[in-house]
Amino acid sequence: MPNFILLISLFWAFIPLQQENSSKIEPEVILDSLIRKSEQYLYLEWDSAYSYLTKADSLARLLEDENKTGKIANLFGTLYYVEGDYVESMKYFSDANEIFNKTQDKLGLSYALNGNGLIYLSQNELEKAIDIFNRCIEINKTLGDTYGIGKNYFNRSIGESDLGQFDKAHESIDLALKYLKDHQDKVIYTMTLNRAGKIYFDEGKMEESEEYYNQVLNYPGELSNWANAFAYTGLSEIQIAKGNPRKARELGEIAKDYVSKTRGYWDKARLSKALMTTYSELGQYNQAFEQSKLYKSYSDSLYNENKNAEISYLQLLLANAENQDLLQKKELAESSANFNKRFTIILIITLIVLIIGFILYGRVIKQKEKINRVLLEKQNEIQIQNKKLEVINEEKNKLFSILSHDLKTPISSVKELLELEEKGLLDEEEQKAARKLLIKQVSETDEMLRKLLRWSHAQLEGIITKRTPTNLSEIIKEQIGQFDYQTATKNITIDSSSISDLTLLNVDPQQVRIILQNCLQNAIKFSNPNSKITLWSSENEQEGFINLHIKDEGIGISEEKIEEIYSQAVRVKSTEGTQKEKGTGLGLKLVRQFMEKNNGRFIIKSKPNEGSEIILSFEKIDS
Repeated sequence: MPNFILLISLFWAFIPLQQENSSKIEPEVILDSLIRKSEQYLYLEWDSAYSYLTKADSLARLLEDENKTGKIANLFGTLYYVEGDYVESMKYFSDANEIFNKTQDKLGLSYALNGNGLIYLSQNELEKAIDIFNRCIEINKTLGDTYGIGKNYFNRSIGESDLGQFDKAHESIDLALKYLKDHQDKVIYTMTLNRAGKIYFDEGKMEESEEYYNQVLNYPGELSNWANAFAYTGLSEIQIAKGNPRKARELGEIAKDYVSKTRGYWDKARLSKALMTTYSELGQYNQAFEQSKLYKSYSDSLYNENKNAEISYLQLLLANAENQDLLQKKELAESSANFNKRFTIILIITLIVLIIGFILYGRVIKQKEKINRVLLEKQNEIQIQNKKLEVINEEKNKLFSILSHDLKTPISSVKELLELEEKGLLDEEEQKAARKLLIKQVSETDEMLRKLLRWSHAQLEGIITKRTPTNLSEIIKEQIGQFDYQTATKNITIDSSSISDLTLLNVDPQQVRIILQNCLQNAIKFSNPNSKITLWSSENEQEGFINLHIKDEGIGISEEKIEEIYSQAVRVKSTEGTQKEKGTGLGLKLVRQFMEKNNGRFIIKSKPNEGSEIILSFEKIDS
């Protein structure tokens, strides 16, 4: 009855089409029309596309048309991908993949694989995504589908560009434009031109980049809001790079109208950053400050989306593992049920024919032992999988702890500056200085966040130490610059002039950043106002170590607290700083763990009220 009502409602919805064709509408005609409508709204109106796809899916299942059901699943996957819901997107693409593997529809299979490749791009698994797009290209070449081939090359160029492989990215984007030459009415064509402009910009080739963005704006057909927003923002970035802030501001204002009509935080953050830079160079600090707040807001939203995507991705992996666990338990239960059934039959036969029964019983005993061995092996496999899941979960929690701990200090600095300005405690000169400091703090926090996110993407399977030759002085300068606000607040100077610019260490660069950030943060926290923090290096030639010394003139550390820090089993209890600064107790624990991972040494010399000296010993690389 519900299916009948659905079919009647769909016929009613398409009465205008029936009058137009003056012939009876078949359910298949309605289904094709619903699919076409959903494709028209796929990148324009999410709600409309979802409504048409929902109706089409119900009708396709009613008609038991597997290929149409698979096509609708592919469109649902694309719709959720545009929305940023990668878990739902991957679920639908996987459903489509299963259907088209069954029906041997290569066109639908290629679409589903391309969708899964986009998911891997969002998770920064770039090499895996590129392999999938290459597979799609081969399938579409056998089908002669030029539109599909062009779309696959476009997606491949994104992965290659993000890997910094610009020559390959140019080759892919040129091939995409070649295959899409006969499909210039499709949205993907202007997307490809915009992507070509972005690749040239990232490579530093401004003239070529500007040429492609202008091709988008001169496109003879109707442009989407996204295409206009992307092109005008790109032209504004080019003018900034050329040193023309007024022209950049003019283009940015045009882009603002189009960006406001899109759903993407990435486009809004990109434009806000360009306008922030433009206003700052023109001396319009109030506007620059407003754009910096918008940029931070959109960046925070992007960070939350990325973090949620990573969590969802891990949850999806865990869910797949749990499904595998349930499947194995089902197999074990079925094996046990089959065994019991056979055992019962053997007992009955034993009562009828004693001799035959004894023979069969002996065979059953052997079979039981074999099944028990299989059961034991499978139980061991389940235990191993559970342990692996626990390790993954523990490493995931550690990554989030590192991210939250490293972001706490710069975010607190930004908050304090904003609170001072809001309360009216700063005069006009101090406000100008505060805004410059705020813009600098936001930019440095943004860069630190990008590095942490790239690093955390690579650590999803567990924290891995990749030691490479690293310049210590560059990392020290970078980390000191992130504490400008904290040192200015307490009038503390940091002297690192004794560090050699040629000092090379065999370490993991990102882990060393975390080590130095936490050591400097602790030194500032426990230093008295109007004091000094000194950094210098020494060399242990006999053992091949470079020692980095960080000495403050603060309140010092007791022997009991030092023993607590060295302890492997105890989490350090946080202590308030000289100006009541709060902590989490994670800092020195992370320092200790990452020094061990880099084959280094961690020594604390301190007495109460006499300051503290931390000595970090790293393996030296001979230059």
